[in-house]
Amino acid sequence: MTQIRKTKALMAARRLIFPDRPDPAKSRHIAECRLVASCFIALAVFITIGVRIVTLATATEAASVNPAPLAGAADRGQILDRRGRLIATNLPMTILHADPNEIMDVADAARLLAPLIKHHDEASLTRLLQKDTRYVELDRKLTPERHATILGLGIPGVYFRDGMLRAYPRGNLAAHILGQVDPQNHGIAGVEKSMEAQLMAGNDITLSIDIGIQAILAKEISNQINEFEAIGGAGVLLDIRNGEILAMVSLPDFNPNHLGRISADARFNRATKGLYEMGSTLKILNTAIALESGAVQLGQTYDVAKPLRVSKFTINDYHVYERPLNISEILVYSSNIGSAKIAEAIGAQTQRLFLEKLGLLDYLPLELPEVGRPLSPRQWKQVETMTVSYGHGISISPVHLASAVGAASGEGLWVTPTLLKRQAGENPIETRVFSAETARNVRSMMRLVVSHPDGTGNFAEAPGYMVGGKTGTAEKVLRNGYNKKANLANFVATFPVHDPRYVLAVMVDEPKGQKKSYGYATGGWVAAPAVKRIVEQAAPLLGILPVDEKSPKIRQALRVDLQIGEEKKTLATF
Repeated sequence: MTQIRKTKALMAARRLIFPDRPDPAKSRHIAECRLVASCFIALAVFITIGVRIVTLATATEAASVNPAPLAGAADRGQILDRRGRLIATNLPMTILHADPNEIMDVADAARLLAPLIKHHDEASLTRLLQKDTRYVELDRKLTPERHATILGLGIPGVYFRDGMLRAYPRGNLAAHILGQVDPQNHGIAGVEKSMEAQLMAGNDITLSIDIGIQAILAKEISNQINEFEAIGGAGVLLDIRNGEILAMVSLPDFNPNHLGRISADARFNRATKGLYEMGSTLKILNTAIALESGAVQLGQTYDVAKPLRVSKFTINDYHVYERPLNISEILVYSSNIGSAKIAEAIGAQTQRLFLEKLGLLDYLPLELPEVGRPLSPRQWKQVETMTVSYGHGISISPVHLASAVGAASGEGLWVTPTLLKRQAGENPIETRVFSAETARNVRSMMRLVVSHPDGTGNFAEAPGYMVGGKTGTAEKVLRNGYNKKANLANFVATFPVHDPRYVLAVMVDEPKGQKKSYGYATGGWVAAPAVKRIVEQAAPLLGILPVDEKSPKIRQALRVDLQIGEEKKTLATF
């Protein structure tokens, strides 16, 4: 037994020192399995490292090459007119850009790209591609054809990215209202700027503007500018009852789709930013203030036969009237002397108070950044009170004028004007300035300005639509006086005067007298005809139909007992 144990112990020790030779087939299988496993592990490691390298490279390139994304580009709200018609929207576009660090041959790249980029030549492209930066924008608004052609050039360092283009499908129409956006889609003017927060949040904006009436206003004022060789013009159509501006034009205008092609003159908004002495159109307000304050009575008369001397100034009338004129005649004949004497009766303090209530001494709360603050007298004494009565010494915008006349010739309420469509149940801010009776008297006189043979606004007559208004002609203001060779021709109208709903103000800047106007360039010759044509075209769109002016219902709505003429006959206002 002892021998057997020794033998086993020796064999065990031998196997430890000299192990048995493994089976060749089994060893081969084990080795193959180990090799395959090692290959899979190595491949996984390499794939992981590769993915990480690509991710880091892409992230670095994006951070250093691409600019910040277009802010709000994809979801900027649209702008609509009051009938829901689109006037500002978004369109997808392709932006061409380059990384100058990756351009291998700048001269060759510039040569190949120049024929395909309209606003760059080979020299300007060379300068761009040599900049010490990781991003330069070369072009935007690429068509699919140009995109494919440039892509086919295979230029290293030239890339494409998606962008969003702010588009204005109506072109020039309502340009000053809409404004513009910069290349990053941030508003820089007009409603685009003032309503930036809402638009950036993706909210659509509905304006009070009717784009059809806007087109009529622009066309007719443009016709007068061309016919009388003027340098510009403006117009406003306002709803008296709720303050909504249905059309507002400033000419010359511009196409907001072309940011870099706009002159300073075209960019300037004459309707809201421009401040002008509006001449005799302010006699409407002077008459209303006098009647409302009790400073005068309707049948009261004033001697206007001689020029009025006040301090070192002399106030004259265009026509000499040898007899006293009543309040209605002073407005209808447009007597400066009579208006000045009425203003003297009103007094400086009362006049200023009323003008303040009418919004004529401060900015209007319009939804535009381009609004002007009226220029009023530094001291408000006798001379200033008299000249302001006929529109000299105070400069306001056409929108200021329209909203103030709306109060004097409507229902006596001054309503805050707006470029946004009022929502159902939304009550505009109103201020009672004149009584309903004062406003009725004033618009009856305004009707005579247009309908009476001696009125100054006969060319504004639009049969059946009951237009009442007032002409205004004023020399343009210079730093040290007035330019006697440059006038502003104005006309402000209310229609229909028997049921006042709308105020229309038209201004033509520096018209020149023509043969057909016998050399005159006044409000009656220049602005009044545009008012007639605008009313005739716009009234049907506003639901206003022609009326029988002699019907009892129409006659009862106005004063028919106003005395006009030397014989002091009672005349109808028709």
